[in-house]
Amino acid sequence: MTHPRTAALALVLTALLVVPLSSASAHRYHGGPFFWPFAAAAAVVGGAVAIAASPFAAIAAPPAYYYYPPPPNYAPPAYYAPPPGYYAPGYYYGR
Repeated sequence: MTHPRTAALALVLTALLVVPLSSASAHRYHGGPFFWPFAAAAAVVGGAVAIAASPFAAIAAPPAYYYYPPPPNYAPPAYYAPPPGYYAPGYYYGR
């Protein structure tokens, strides 16, 4: 490179455009200036697709209702009945 100072300045300016200057938390970070053209292009393409697909959505059949899933094909679990001759303890009835 013939101009190392120019290259260093370009590298620093690129880093300032791309790297956020806030903390590592991204709760309120919505991209930097480098991201904005891509976000604008995505908004334009998404809007165009929505407008182009709206006639098809208007004449399409309504979505099907969602039914319960079919029953499983395996046997139900075994039923554990109380043992024969089981009676409630006597203190339940105040004897």
